[in-house]
Amino acid sequence: MPSRPRRRLLHTSDVHLGAYDSDEGGESRAELHRTFQRVIDIGLEYDVDLALIAGDFFDHARVSDDTIAFARDQLARLSAPVVIGPGNHDHVGAGSIYDRTAHVFSEVDVKVIRQTGGESIELLDSQIEVWGRAHDETDSRFLPFADPPERGTAPWQIAIGHGHYIHPDALRSQSFHILEQDLVAADRDYVALGHWERMTRVSAGIGRVAAYSGAPKSLSAHNGGYVMVVDLEEDGTVRLTAVPVEGHRAPIGHHAIPTLASG
Repeated sequence: MPSRPRRRLLHTSDVHLGAYDSDEGGESRAELHRTFQRVIDIGLEYDVDLALIAGDFFDHARVSDDTIAFARDQLARLSAPVVIGPGNHDHVGAGSIYDRTAHVFSEVDVKVIRQTGGESIELLDSQIEVWGRAHDETDSRFLPFADPPERGTAPWQIAIGHGHYIHPDALRSQSFHILEQDLVAADRDYVALGHWERMTRVSAGIGRVAAYSGAPKSLSAHNGGYVMVVDLEEDGTVRLTAVPVEGHRAPIGHHAIPTLASG
């Protein structure tokens, strides 16, 4: 196989900007903003080529204009394209936060997955193609990775989605199901997942890598605290590095990341 272009991605999710917009003291809101600012700092430190936000970037559609402006200003600092895959808190469709941000985000290089049937976005001179499906709140049985298209022509094929990875032995009580066979069928080099606050790598088939970045700051105060740096190597290898939002960095390995495997 010919060598592929080496690229580096930043993967985050569940930022929940706007969750504390009504906080009278403002301390929780300020801390949430500082945390996301640190996420962008990490992207700059690692000189990433592309950022992926796998859902729940915003906590709801009623966030303040100031929060939207803050998000725009931080993404503009990155000087790299950004792809947002909406989640259950920041859905597309009627009343979407992304209708409110469309004009503001047009000022920066931000692309939002908007098609409920799925869409592909080519980036970086067609070196990377990102595929995902958007949720619009009308489908109670929404499946983030249903009916993926065949791999495109770009050297690197990425998928982005927001939902629950369901272990083959688990009870399927949650919505937004993601099954291992869905990830295998997607046949992407890396699958950027959101919805879990805890950073976790999941099974996606032989030679395929899928992981939750975890929340940079957990709203429940039990998990989170990381972002993911994804290195796409010339030989096709996908290497993950877990970067604490605060403190030292740690390469991901079996000793450093919880892994939920099938079987």
